[in-house]
Amino acid sequence: QLCINFANEKLQKMFTQAVFESVLSEYQKEGIDVGDITYEDNKLLVELIDKPATGILSLLAEECFFPNGTDASFAQKIKLAHARHPCFAEVKLDRTAFTLSHFPGKVTYQSAGFLEKNKDPLSQDLVVLMQFSDDDFVKTLFEEKQSTAMAGSVRRFKSAKFVGLIDGFRTSLNQLVKTLEGTKTHFIRCVKPNMDKKPDNFVFDVMQRQLYTSGVVQAVQATRKGFPDHLPFAELLSRFELVVPKSATNKKGADGVRALLSSAGVSDKEFRIGKTKVFLGVGVLDQLEQRRMEYIASKVLSMQMLVRAYNARKRLKLLRDEKARAAKAKAEAEAAARAAEEAARKEREAAEAAAAA
Repeated sequence: QLCINFANEKLQKMFTQAVFESVLSEYQKEGIDVGDITYEDNKLLVELIDKPATGILSLLAEECFFPNGTDASFAQKIKLAHARHPCFAEVKLDRTAFTLSHFPGKVTYQSAGFLEKNKDPLSQDLVVLMQFSDDDFVKTLFEEKQSTAMAGSVRRFKSAKFVGLIDGFRTSLNQLVKTLEGTKTHFIRCVKPNMDKKPDNFVFDVMQRQLYTSGVVQAVQATRKGFPDHLPFAELLSRFELVVPKSATNKKGADGVRALLSSAGVSDKEFRIGKTKVFLGVGVLDQLEQRRMEYIASKVLSMQMLVRAYNARKRLKLLRDEKARAAKAKAEAEAAARAAEEAARKEREAAEAAAAA
């Protein structure tokens, strides 16, 4: 359980570094004062467990090396070494127990059986012997341990010094952390909705406790205390120059950013200007985006008015042309009818004249 909790503490430390320390380092790099931003760190506890020579795991390995080492003597050593440590506490009624203040909360450990569990029954001399076996398959079983005993291309023999399970665990954990640190880390926090593994059952206390102990709440609080949105000067000016008068965007760089934010009604307490970036407080970017969308919406309405007016004029012209064509056709039809009637009348008159003659 100590190994599991220690692994969680190392991952929590990575989370803290990724969320808080990286942000604070960026503030410092840009010359931003962040003295009022604080956060909880588990660095002291990690050092308490993993510190060379005096850490709990180091003292455990040391106690296993002594022939007369016992669980009680191991517990006594860590109590003497860390009696005043803020993350360590003794259990007065139990000589072999001790309490550690982990990031999620306090955990009491019973050291009885620690030495026996840590002792690896496989002899180190046997490991070295197997590394030089003539059987290739046997060699492959010890390749990982063999690699730790080599420096460059020079093969060296390990000493017969005791190597316990804790040592192998620490090596594997350090390799995991090193691998994770070499990647672009993203954290996904999984929250258990209830303790009964039932679907569609969300227990508020259970979920709230996990959010607090996993550092999510602290991350949100620290973010809201600071300036969560960071934008380069050029990006801010090019994106939001529409929401302020043109006279406020004539300047460039830090002066232009300050003039733009002042014209947009953003107070000095809600932003900080660094060397290359501007740091916006909570809600400032949303406010600017809203004003930008309102400006775009007003221009869209103007464009819609122009397009609708153009379409209306075009339709009116078509209606007028159609009406004119209809009137012209009607006039032509009436003229043709009158001409036909006149021709018929003349024919009748000519016929009557002929009959009279």
